[in-house]
Amino acid sequence: MKRFKYLLVGLAIAASFTNCKKDLDLQPTDTFSDANAFLTMEDLQAGVNGAYKRYKAYIDDMYVNALLSDEAKLGLDNAGQGALTYRYQFSSDPTTGDDVIAAWGDYYYMIDQINRVLPAMDKVEVTPSQEARKSVLKGSLLALRGIAHFSLLEMYAKKYDAGDALGIPYMTVSNPVGKPARNTVAETVASIEADLQAGKDLMPAVTSSNFSDTVMNKLNIAGYQARVALYKRDYDAAIAYATEVISSNIKPLVTGAAFNGIWTDANQNELLFRVRNATSTSAGAIWGTTGGQIYIAPSDKLVAEYAADDIRKNAYIGTLAPGVNYVNKFFGSSRGGLVVDIKAMRTAEMYLIRAEAYARKATPDLTAGAADLNFLRANRIPSYTDETFTSATALADAVMEERFKELAFEGFRFFDLKRNSLPVERWASDANEAWQELPANSFRFTLPIPASELLANGNMVPNPGY
Repeated sequence: MKRFKYLLVGLAIAASFTNCKKDLDLQPTDTFSDANAFLTMEDLQAGVNGAYKRYKAYIDDMYVNALLSDEAKLGLDNAGQGALTYRYQFSSDPTTGDDVIAAWGDYYYMIDQINRVLPAMDKVEVTPSQEARKSVLKGSLLALRGIAHFSLLEMYAKKYDAGDALGIPYMTVSNPVGKPARNTVAETVASIEADLQAGKDLMPAVTSSNFSDTVMNKLNIAGYQARVALYKRDYDAAIAYATEVISSNIKPLVTGAAFNGIWTDANQNELLFRVRNATSTSAGAIWGTTGGQIYIAPSDKLVAEYAADDIRKNAYIGTLAPGVNYVNKFFGSSRGGLVVDIKAMRTAEMYLIRAEAYARKATPDLTAGAADLNFLRANRIPSYTDETFTSATALADAVMEERFKELAFEGFRFFDLKRNSLPVERWASDANEAWQELPANSFRFTLPIPASELLANGNMVPNPGY
């Protein structure tokens, strides 16, 4: 023990040390840590609410799919917003790649939030009457973890491969300083499927009276299972899960004003899952302003797809002047301009998943697939008459065209082209010749792992080309 030259100083320090030791011996009651963050059911609920809030990351899916595909073009008032991404000039650093690397951080933050709350589920003691609620909260977290990883997989890995193709790290514990390696695509999908099913198993049966489109439940989890199965090319499973949603008839297809009201949040028709934006303009402001500035516009190619009486045309696309269009789909609600909920899943997608799966399965069912496609079209186009298909290829192509129209700006188009090994083909009126086409074999269909991740994690393998 160090001896002090001056006795008075030594005594003072000794007294100070004694007092500090007494303080250290006391258990702190006003500090925040993982050990005391979750003590009650209300604490667990707050933690789960935080995970739901972080699913606003889905805006990354919407933005990236629009910028990288043929459903959008740079607007007249674009001052650089998304321009490098649209021109395929992005890389793995924030200077040029901010649009395409943002999701990596946003979704892993969401996953870390989930992995901090999940361990507390079995530690927090609740009353018998609260057990069912706790099961729902746990199921919500497991499902959300699978969903977050799926978005990451679609962006940062190649299309589904049952072999050794690199996927993403699948995180099941919170470890901010960890250095995880990438799982394979097949391993990642298996973990996603396991989390979705485990979450679903903890949920009660869904009825029209207890269904909510702002929380996880058996019905919308089935919808995500259908989405994953289609990506995996497990068409029988995709049909089964989509049928589970459709057959419930809890969120049936609508038409006319009932459909238009979806996009101004006047109703929640067809919505299986949404993220509530009470005041945020996050879903609307990425496209432009209510004052007429257009940053990202609908492509001429997309606009031309809609029939004159297709109710989606006016619901999705606004026009300021001939040939000057803007994204009307997220333009505003009664809560304010550009303030709209994020629509992450709708019943229409289930019909399109099932129709495509019927067309692509080993033994195609053209009758069933055509019935789903025709039913959706009839709800969107008053003058529509049913179409008959004589080949699986023709039906599959028609479904892809319908996904282009129905799901525009909702986070699907680029992923759809990618999983079907199709190129991006833009019209000359939508893009300069240098970026009119992205070949199906381009490395840019797989987005770059952020440079910051590569620098911090020696186990991380970059994607080729960047």
